[in-house]
Amino acid sequence: MASDTHDNDSMFPALARLIWRFPILFLTSTFFVVAGAAWYGSNVIKSLTLDPGWDVPGSGSALARQALRDQLGKDETAVILLFSPRPSGPSRVDDPAYRNAAEAVLAAVGQNPDVRGVESYFSNADAHMKSAAGDMSYAVVWLARDSDEGIGAYQRLRGQLASTVLKVETGGELATYVDARENLERDVRKAEWVSLLLLAVLLVWVFGSPTAAALPLLVGGSSVVVSAALLKLFAQFTEISVYAANVVSMLGLGLAIDYALFIVSRYREELVHGGEPRQILVTTFCTAGRTVAFSGLTVAVSLFCLLMLPQRFFQNMGLAGGISVVSAMLASILILPAMLTLLGTRLDSRARHGPLRRRWRLRADGAWRRFSHMVMHRPRLILAGSLLALGLMGLPILHMEIGPADSKSLPASAESRRVQETLERAFPDAELSPLVLSLQTRGPAAGEAGLSAQFHLASQLEAMANVTRVAGLARLDASLSLADYRLLYDHPDQFPLAAASLAQYAKGDRCFMLVYYRSDPSSVEARDLVGRIRGLAPQEGIRTLQVGGFPAEHLDYVESLRTWTPRVIAAIVAVIAVLLFLMLGSVVLPIKAVLTNLISLSATFGGLVWIFQDGHLAQWLDFTPQGKLEGTVLVLIFASAFGLSIDYEVFLLSRIREMRGRTGGDARAIAGGMHLSGPIITRAALLIGIVLGTFAMGDLVFMKAMGIGLLISVIVDATLVRMLLVPASLRLLGHWMWWAPRPLRVLYDRFHAHFASKRRP
Repeated sequence: MASDTHDNDSMFPALARLIWRFPILFLTSTFFVVAGAAWYGSNVIKSLTLDPGWDVPGSGSALARQALRDQLGKDETAVILLFSPRPSGPSRVDDPAYRNAAEAVLAAVGQNPDVRGVESYFSNADAHMKSAAGDMSYAVVWLARDSDEGIGAYQRLRGQLASTVLKVETGGELATYVDARENLERDVRKAEWVSLLLLAVLLVWVFGSPTAAALPLLVGGSSVVVSAALLKLFAQFTEISVYAANVVSMLGLGLAIDYALFIVSRYREELVHGGEPRQILVTTFCTAGRTVAFSGLTVAVSLFCLLMLPQRFFQNMGLAGGISVVSAMLASILILPAMLTLLGTRLDSRARHGPLRRRWRLRADGAWRRFSHMVMHRPRLILAGSLLALGLMGLPILHMEIGPADSKSLPASAESRRVQETLERAFPDAELSPLVLSLQTRGPAAGEAGLSAQFHLASQLEAMANVTRVAGLARLDASLSLADYRLLYDHPDQFPLAAASLAQYAKGDRCFMLVYYRSDPSSVEARDLVGRIRGLAPQEGIRTLQVGGFPAEHLDYVESLRTWTPRVIAAIVAVIAVLLFLMLGSVVLPIKAVLTNLISLSATFGGLVWIFQDGHLAQWLDFTPQGKLEGTVLVLIFASAFGLSIDYEVFLLSRIREMRGRTGGDARAIAGGMHLSGPIITRAALLIGIVLGTFAMGDLVFMKAMGIGLLISVIVDATLVRMLLVPASLRLLGHWMWWAPRPLRVLYDRFHAHFASKRRP
């Protein structure tokens, strides 16, 4: 018969009775809401910004970029044009035919209204812009950034690059970003369709009924549609990156199907027990529905903690993730019960009761029963073995390296990656990513005090290890003295070099300098140089100095993560501990949950290091190892995986708590909870693993790492952790697992007193 264990929480039975009385009203209202959301959110991508939001607000690199844009009007973005010979064309850069062909392309580029400037080997004879073998050269085209970060200008530029004599390819940071975005859009579309097809097949296999299998898909689709509409709504008030839409697809679909699976499975279980139809729905809602509500709230709050990080990218991901989880949870506890009410016993099909399926169910049930009792009889051995396995999986963390993503995160076929690899190989002295020093001088930048300060600062910079040269107002020619520069800028109308330099480097009391260096822009040496420059004693004639450029941006990014990530982790842990206490009434269980989840995450990160940093399985997964992990991926996986792992923890512990009320014994309750929830958790992990696995099929390393990292987390959590480590540790804790100090017990009782039912449903 149907259980009424959880009927003492009045909010849930009251809502269940309301849905039972008015299912058509709920579904009709839902239809109009989802239809309106589909109409409103259909063009959500157009409302999202193309700027990913990596900058750390208030950092030196962000202030330098802002000063260049606002005070100096330097709001351009660079695109590299790589010229290389065709098989039948001229093969030497200095060949007149080669030069004529390249200059024809550059002349057309110069007429482009989006172009703010062009620098090439043919215009200034800069030896850095010719390959060591003399067969290739590159040009730098400066494009207007505008509101779309230069994406539109780049696409128009790419469309006009044509030469029958030379091969012309594009590269640089903007080109890499555009290639990444195009690959990402293609990967997400493919992942969504493949995952939906696979889920449809697997859900029919799991439920043995097409009708039951359709319910999670309907809930998942509704959740994604509503999440997209909410994302567009929030985008009217704050900038949200296009990457946020991918989070909505991945997490929203996966969790909605997970939640629907738990509710439908419990409803079918209650149907088998028999009883009055209304009571079956109420019992399902007060058990599985209540658990889904707490679980969804826990996962959503975990993701919302990303809003604490200063980078807009993380804030966008936290907002999108939280929205998708809340939508999935609400769809599961509002839409699904109404559909179950209308379907009733018709939810089951004959396939469920066929002899083959009945035999399979009986064997599976017996296997889970034997397994749960085996864990209860050998808790110390199981605990030691699972900890050893997780520890071995986490060992690669000891040599984890964190670094920025580069063009190698793209597939080998991407044009921007080919250009970057060619530049690194054939142009050893290329100067493509200088440090940018934004200066505010005391008085005019070309005045006596400003020039003197810049001249002496340039001398200090040139004396530093790793610096090759400095460019700026006071560094046009190494042979010029400070007196020469004063003469030049006192009479700019007589010296074209001085006039051009003022137009390029200065405006009023604002100016900038470029610092070129030997090391790779993403190297530790480049970041050390940034730190040494920031540590220089201020020159008397300089009011402010900010260091920008890629190495400075990456250094500020890493420092921001180092400062804020522990705070975010602490907030996630604290919130989850409080929510689990309010649900379970125990202080021990939340602490144990946090510790076991941290152990589980160490295994996940170990797997990421082993695969993506060390390069194991690289050939099979079709990516190029970079020797490091991107910090962005690690933070996103931590927040998402921690929430997902708590998801399964809540389902298992809530079932154990329910069984404890029936059996009165802790060991029997744990075994019963494992026996009943184990198959469902395993199926849920399989289904969400399908969603995550399809996202890992893409070409972009960022999406591969996200998909595989979360897939590892789900698999490890649903097997080693939830089915071995957790029940074994609970068995050893015994009755202490439900302990809470008296003041907190009183708080828990008062909290639940607000939901106490005055009458039974």
